[in-house]
Order: sequence, then structure tokens, then C-alpha cells
Amino acid sequence: MSPADTLLVLASLWLVAVLTPGPNMILFMAVGLSSPTASIIALAAAIVLGTFLWGLAGLFGLFWLFELFPAAAMAVKVAGGLYLAWMGFGLIRRNLAPAPETAREPAAMLTPRRAFLTGLATALGNPKSLVFVSSLFAVTRLAEQPLAIGLAGVGVMIAMSTLYYVVLGVALRTLPFARRPGATGRVLAMGTGLVMMAYGGKMAWER
Repeated sequence: MSPADTLLVLASLWLVAVLTPGPNMILFMAVGLSSPTASIIALAAAIVLGTFLWGLAGLFGLFWLFELFPAAAMAVKVAGGLYLAWMGFGLIRRNLAPAPETAREPAAMLTPRRAFLTGLATALGNPKSLVFVSSLFAVTRLAEQPLAIGLAGVGVMIAMSTLYYVVLGVALRTLPFARRPGATGRVLAMGTGLVMMAYGGKMAWER
């Protein structure tokens, strides 16, 4: 298979992966409906960065590290899950507190910094992502291609993920209640926290 065919097959398979609902997508949708635009951008950047790092790990065959040291994979997954759940709990707790009368925004949506850290923890906190990427590279034989082609494949993954989250983010911000402060924003923020706690607990509990 030529390098062009390899990249085309990779793009087709990655498109399916990007469109399949998972922790990254659900977290992004929740934050997109409840937090400022800067936080959405920060979250998208974190998810794309996580994709980039898992892509490089799959390209350079780092999957063998988790095979040799399964305890390390478990530690990463548990730590990522617990961090995500803790961030979700904090978001709920702050939005349950009475908002100051002078506040013009719902108390404690995700700040850009928190959105970035939470997104990165979600993206990197699941070693199954490396298993999937490694399998994808094995099916397409991308790792057998010259390094430049392998890096191009990772670039395709990054470009497609970035485009997807840009389109999804713009679509979410067009919804009227996504930009409205007040009780609606607080409810959406607490919903974000519940999603984070649910997925964090799932990530930490699964074996």
C-alpha cells in the first residue's frame, strides 16, 4: 500500500473514531454548554494535545511499556479518573453555593486553566487510547512507513480532531441558553460536574 493510500485509510478510520461518542466528546459538549468560550478553546487544545501525545506513543511503539508494566497503565488510569471526578465534584459544589448578588456570571464555571487540565486528564487518563492508536497503526501499517509518513499520519489525526472540535464548539455556542448567565448556566455547570464525576469514576473503577 502506497503512503497516500495508508494515510487515506488512516483518515477514514480516524473519522469514525472522532465521531464515536466517548469521554472527550461528552466532556466537550458539557463544557461547551456551560462555560466561557476561552474555556472551550482551552479544553479543545488539551484534547488535541492528548491525541498528539497518544499518536506519537503509538507511532514509536510505546505500547510495549504498558504491556511490560501493567501497574503503570493502571496507575495512570486511576489517577486520571480520580482527578476528573474530583474536578467534577468541585464544579458541582461551587455552583450549589449562593452566587454573589453582584456577579454577572454563574459562579464557578470551568476556567480556561481548569478546562485545560481537566481535558488533558481525560485525554491522557485512559491507556485504552494508546491501545486503540497502536491497533490503528498496526492495521494501516503506518509504523512500517518512513518516519515522515508516520508523522504525517499523526498530523492527519490532529487536523481532523481540531476541525471536529472547532465545528462542534461553534455549533454549541449558537445555542441561546449556552450563552445565557443565571440559573440555566448554573444547572448546566452542575451537569458538567456530574458528567465529569461519572466518567472519572468509570475510568478509575474499570479493570
